[in-house]
Amino acid sequence: MSAAGPPPVSSQTLYSVQYLRAAAALAVLLYHISALSQQTWGLDPERIDHAGAAGVDLFFVISGFIMAMIVARPGNFDGREFWVRRIARVAPAYWVITLVVFGLIWLKPQLFNAPISDISTLLTSLSFIALDHGGGNTGPLLVVGWTLNYEMFFYALVALAAGLFGDRRLIGVSVALITLIALGQWLRPVNPTLVFYTDPILFEFVLGILVFKSWNQTRTTGQGLAPLAMLVAGSILLLIQWERPVGDMRTVFWGVPAAAILYGALGTLNFRNSLLLRLGDWSYALYLTHVFVISLYIKHIISRVTFIELPWQVHYLIMVGAACVVAAMFHVLVERPLSRWMLHRMRRSPVFTASSSQAAKNTA
Repeated sequence: MSAAGPPPVSSQTLYSVQYLRAAAALAVLLYHISALSQQTWGLDPERIDHAGAAGVDLFFVISGFIMAMIVARPGNFDGREFWVRRIARVAPAYWVITLVVFGLIWLKPQLFNAPISDISTLLTSLSFIALDHGGGNTGPLLVVGWTLNYEMFFYALVALAAGLFGDRRLIGVSVALITLIALGQWLRPVNPTLVFYTDPILFEFVLGILVFKSWNQTRTTGQGLAPLAMLVAGSILLLIQWERPVGDMRTVFWGVPAAAILYGALGTLNFRNSLLLRLGDWSYALYLTHVFVISLYIKHIISRVTFIELPWQVHYLIMVGAACVVAAMFHVLVERPLSRWMLHRMRRSPVFTASSSQAAKNTA
């Protein structure tokens, strides 16, 4: 008789993943505080906390892990339900912020370095597609939105592979991503859109899938000291690169340590902390809104409040605190209600209802 595999993954909250989401969002926040501070105050640009940008890489690895976990759950996989949930989770809050940016560019273009306010750019930004809209720029109106273009592309591959082809192990997704990267390295495309969708950063989703497979196979048999060693090693690898700028080897220098941190955290950070869980809940809102808070504080508030001199550490704490407060408010008042509303509306749409009924008949 063959040995039984690991038990099914439950839907119970993984505290470690929530904590890492909070850490990733805070890391990106600190990176942008550092970068905008240096840019505004004319300090040494080499002292920028570049490694804080690795929070994005950690987000990508976590995303690969979560998608692999969702697809591996027992029972039939409903690709349409999966896609509806992803859209309802990501799109509404992002669309609101994008429309705010568009409005600000339209009304106050002097607030932006490169004002772009045409309708085509807005529609491209809202569609999560990385299209060139001038000068080789594929970035959306919201500067941090480029990562969501990768996320939605990855979700689409997962929905297609698992929903249409029954690839519950995401082997086809991993092969597709690796193939795209290989083609990019071989052909060296000039078209900005092709450059975007063949970037090696896509491999970080594969790293997340691999972390899930490894964790899922060992979580019931005991992992010993391996998780703690991986967590420490990954953290040290990132810390010693504190001021290393983003380069072509990003996936190696930041993606691999991020994968090690995720694997290590899954086996060690299993305690429950309400504050960290809340920060994890707010992480998406923090990611979407933090640039507004930093820009407002650095470029407008400090320049007007010249009679108060504070150490830079205090300025950092003020910006972090303010960004977290804004994120909490945005999560409660905008992100969560809109996400629930869209999920409800999409599930009630005639197309979704008809497709769900047909799927139920096919599996009856």
